Amino acid sequence: MKVFAIHDKFKDKKEIGYILYYERSDYYVVELDETLDEWTAPLLFSSLVKRGIYTISRNVARLWIEERVIPSGRQNIGIILRNAKMTTYNEAKLLVLSKGESAQDDCYIREVTLDTIPDWVKQRQYNNIFECFPIADNRIICLLNDDTVLEVDLRKCVEAVPKIETILSNERLLSTLKVDAGGYSVSINQDIILEKRILLEHGVVIPIYAQVFREFAKHSIINTTEACSMLECTRQNMRHLIKTDVLHPLKNGWRENVFLRGEITSID
Repeated sequence: MKVFAIHDKFKDKKEIGYILYYERSDYYVVELDETLDEWTAPLLFSSLVKRGIYTISRNVARLWIEERVIPSGRQNIGIILRNAKMTTYNEAKLLVLSKGESAQDDCYIREVTLDTIPDWVKQRQYNNIFECFPIADNRIICLLNDDTVLEVDLRKCVEAVPKIETILSNERLLSTLKVDAGGYSVSINQDIILEKRILLEHGVVIPIYAQVFREFAKHSIINTTEACSMLECTRQNMRHLIKTDVLHPLKNGWRENVFLRGEITSID
């Protein structure tokens, strides 16, 4: 993961937010400082900030990034890439080269290290999602980092995410439910995205029952072979990820290790 601080040229160089870029998944999430209002926030985010939304989802965050990067279809893109000593188009690298500047606002970015992320960003991640799985009647279970367990009826989320209606009662598509990189959202069939904010708004905190655990095990526990396939890596790579404390098997000593699906899909 890469982190970029967002600055405003006319705000005493103070960080007004941070971009979290999950490289393997190619997702951006933007965290904005809560001192911003609809007039001081970047233009694209002003309507969200007016509603008290300071964590910007990956779809909207990408639109903001695209405003600041030369598009891949530009006529002289080949010359631009050669001048930048790039062999292929890479949005993230071009973002760094341009310092994230745009005619749309007065913002610019600079890359920072993970250990410089402020506490207010970390606090927002405290209830991010680390696992999810579907159960009966168009409902899903989300396990959060703060030990909260949410039951969410997808039918209640249709107004916020209309595309959900197209997959209701479709077990095959619901089985594609996964945690997105960073745990800020979950997605179904890759293109239906439910932000943490929506899940918290429509979810109900529940205790865990035996049947829920059965559904959890069916969907969310995977073996080494499946994990290697999902990460497109070898068993040797998997052993390295375990040794370096990136992956944490649920149980060691078996012929095959067992993992949480969410840990595999959210790794970057």
